[in-house]
Amino acid sequence: MKKIWLFVLMIISFVTPVFAEYGLTFEQILTTYVNVVLQKQKIPSSYNYIELKYPNISKQNSLYPILQKAVYLDIFPNANIELPLNKQITQQQVINIIAPSFSLDVFVDKKALVTVDWFTEVLLEIQTLLDTYSSSELMLEENDVTSNPLFLDVYQKLLTNYVSDTWLNQKSLLYGSIKWLVEWLDDPYTSFFPPTEATTFNEEMQGEYYGIGAYIEMNMPGELIIISPIKGSPAEKIWLLWGDRVVQINNTFVDKDMSINTATSLIKWPSWTTVKLKILRDGKILEFSVVRSKIVIANIESKIYSQQNWNVCLVNIAMFDFWVANSFQETMIDLSTKKCTKYIFDVRNNPGWGLNEVVRMLNYFVPTWEISVIIKSKFMTEEIVAWNSPSAKIQNIPVRVLINQWSASASEIFAGVIKDYLTGALLVGGKSFGKWSVQELMKYDDGSMLKYTVAKRYMWKSKKNIDEIGISPDKIITNKKDTPEDEVLEWALQN
Repeated sequence: MKKIWLFVLMIISFVTPVFAEYGLTFEQILTTYVNVVLQKQKIPSSYNYIELKYPNISKQNSLYPILQKAVYLDIFPNANIELPLNKQITQQQVINIIAPSFSLDVFVDKKALVTVDWFTEVLLEIQTLLDTYSSSELMLEENDVTSNPLFLDVYQKLLTNYVSDTWLNQKSLLYGSIKWLVEWLDDPYTSFFPPTEATTFNEEMQGEYYGIGAYIEMNMPGELIIISPIKGSPAEKIWLLWGDRVVQINNTFVDKDMSINTATSLIKWPSWTTVKLKILRDGKILEFSVVRSKIVIANIESKIYSQQNWNVCLVNIAMFDFWVANSFQETMIDLSTKKCTKYIFDVRNNPGWGLNEVVRMLNYFVPTWEISVIIKSKFMTEEIVAWNSPSAKIQNIPVRVLINQWSASASEIFAGVIKDYLTGALLVGGKSFGKWSVQELMKYDDGSMLKYTVAKRYMWKSKKNIDEIGISPDKIITNKKDTPEDEVLEWALQN
C-alpha cells in the first residue's frame, strides 16, 4: 500500500514525462523527496521568511516554497549555487543529497541515473525511518511558545503599557525575545543576528568589511580576546597582538554581561571613526586608538622559499570563508608547476568557519571515496567522503601544518585529517583551540540571521572529537610575542 501511495505521489510531482532511460530530473526528485518528508512533519508558516540563495530560483518559481520547506527542515542546504533543475542526476548524487538527514541501506550504482523503481525504494526506506522516529522529536508542538497564552499576554502588556526611555515596538520585542532564547542555551557558537548585525557578519564572511581588522573571541563571560590581527590591517599596524585581552571599548567596560555581538558592534562602528581600546597584556594596561577602516581579507596567500635543491611552497590560509576552496584550488594548480619539494600550510590564528569549504580542500589529501570527517547530529551520522578529487593529490611530498591555540574549527579539521592520511605529515606550533561543533546559518527575509549548533565532528581514522580539547602538535614551538621572528615557520622550513 505504501509503495502504491509513493508511486502515485511521484507521478503527481512529475510535470513532464520520464524519458532518457527513465532517468528522473533533479527537480522531480527534490520535489517528491520533500513531499514525502512533509507527510510526517508539521511545519509552521514561518518557513516563508527563509531567503533562498540559489541564483536560478526566483520567488516566482513554483519550486521556491518547496525549497524553503526543505531548508527549514534541514533536509537540503541553502547555498549560493545554481541547481541543475532539468538535468538527470545519478543515484550517488541523490544519496549525497539525502545522507545528511537519513542513513539509508539501499543499493547504489554510482554512475547510474535515477529511475522510478530505484527512487521508489529510496522513498520507502525514508518512509520507514520517519515512522520509527518519535513524534515528539520530529513534530513541532501545536501549542508552541509563540501561541502560549502566558507568552502572548506578557508580550501584549509590554508592548501596550510598558514605560521606558527608549521606544518599544514589535520588532524590538521580537528580536529581544529571540536573542534571549538563543543566549539561554549558553552556547558561544549559537547566535541570533538582527538585520544590521547580520549584514556585518555576512560582510566578514565575504572577506570585506569595515572595522579595525582583528578576529576576537569570548570563551568566558567578560574575557574578550584578540585572536589575531589581520595582515595589513589597522589592528596589526598599531601592534595589537594575539592573546591581548580587551577590557574597555571607548567608555564601555567589557564585563560578563556583554555579548560577543555587542563587543563586535562597539569596536567596529561607525566606520572611519576612532575607537579607543584598553588592553590587558602581561599584567599591564595599555591604551590604543584605532581608526575603523575598510578591511579586505586575502584568505589564501602563497610564497615559495628556494634554495639549492628544494622549493618549499608555503600556503597561508587566513579563514575558511565563502569561496576559499576555489582560491585554494587556483593556488594549488599554480604551485603544481613550481616543483615543490615540501608543502607548508599555515592555519595559525585561523578561526575556521565553513565546513563545506574545508571538505573540498581536503580532496587534495584524502584518497577518493575514503572518509575524511564524520558528522554526528541529533538524528543521524553522516560520513563525508573525498570525491571529484583533483588529479594531483599530495601523497608523497613532505607536508607541515602550522597550528596554534587560535586555530579552530575548520582549521583543526584541516590539520587533523591531513595528519590522519598523510604518512610523515607533521603538525608544528602549539595546541589548537578545540572547537569541533558544526554551525548552520539560516538567513531570513527581514535580513536577520540565526547561527546555531547542529552537530559534532569526528576525524575518521583516529575517531577523535577534540571539542574543548584541541589537537597537540608533533613539534611544539612558541614564537616570542614581541619580536618579528617566526620560529615556527623557520623550523618547518628546515625540517
